[in-house]
Order: sequence, then structure tokens, then C-alpha cells
Amino acid sequence: MSVSAVMQALAMPSVLEGDRVRLQAFGHADITPEYVDWLSDPQVVQYSNQRFVRHTEESCRRYLDSFANTANLFISIRRQADGAAVGTMTAYVSSRHGTADIGIMVGRRDAWGQGIGLDAWRTLLEWLLRQPGMRKVTAGTMRCNVGMVRVMERSGMEMEAVRVGQELLDGVAHDLLYYARFRDR
Repeated sequence: MSVSAVMQALAMPSVLEGDRVRLQAFGHADITPEYVDWLSDPQVVQYSNQRFVRHTEESCRRYLDSFANTANLFISIRRQADGAAVGTMTAYVSSRHGTADIGIMVGRRDAWGQGIGLDAWRTLLEWLLRQPGMRKVTAGTMRCNVGMVRVMERSGMEMEAVRVGQELLDGVAHDLLYYARFRDR
């Protein structure tokens, strides 16, 4: 399948509905002071390499613009109950290999511990695996990010690799765990 065919095949509907969330394309209007604050909150980005970057509205616009004319997705997570933006997701698609690598950030702390991250994760994961040509979805996190490990495991992903002592967090080396789920397994 050509890159343009995969881009068309992966055209996300205007909204993907989960049990607790609505997923929709992240746009320029979503770059708000609150969003920039999430990226600057040490607790929100504690396990992400975003903790090393100083974010501004301009840097966020450049990042969003990097998704243009690609098969990759940048997604806003919105709480169904009130429509509030609570986080973001990404899907980096390799059309030649039929894979996507996904990530999530639930930036709004009042949304933590409510199953919103798991619902968003499952919603995107299941949708991706139903797309033509998509055969595998992957993700990774530090072993110490117990909440993310639980999300991946509860969504049916299986650990496929460990990079021992790969990344430093507060000067301590941590393993990176890589998970995957195949369409046909």
C-alpha cells in the first residue's frame, strides 16, 4: 500500500467515541495556555522526554505542524462528561511496515485515576488495528511508570522487549519496556 493510500486509510473520523472519552484531531485552537502548562508540569511529564524541553505556544505550533501531510496522528482527548480537553495522544505510522507507535499524555490532573487514559488508549488502539494495512501497534515506557504499564497490559498489549537501564530519571537508570499488539494474534 502506498504512503498516500495509508494516509487516506488512516483518515481518522472527526470523532472516535470511547466509554469516557472523545478523541478528535488536535488543532491550533487546542494550543492553549492550559495545554502549554501541562507540558511544563514536572508531575505530568515526569516519565516523558518532554521534561527536558521548554515549551511555548510557538514550539507547540511547530510540533503540530510537523504532522501535516503525514500518516501520523496528533489527537486531543476530551472527557465525554463535559467536553473538557484532558490530554493528547500520538500515533506515528510506518505505512511500509503496517505499524503504528502510540503515546499518551493525560495532562489534566483532575482526570487522573478515572480510567480516562485506559479508555482513550483502548479506543485508539482498537481503531488503529481495524484499519486496512495495519498489522501491529507498539508503545513503550520506563518500567517505573507503573500506571502506563498497567494501561498497556489492560489493553491487551504484550511486552516484547526490554532495554535494560536505558534512560535516566533523577539520576537513576531505568529499563525501557516495549509492548505490542498484533491485529491477528
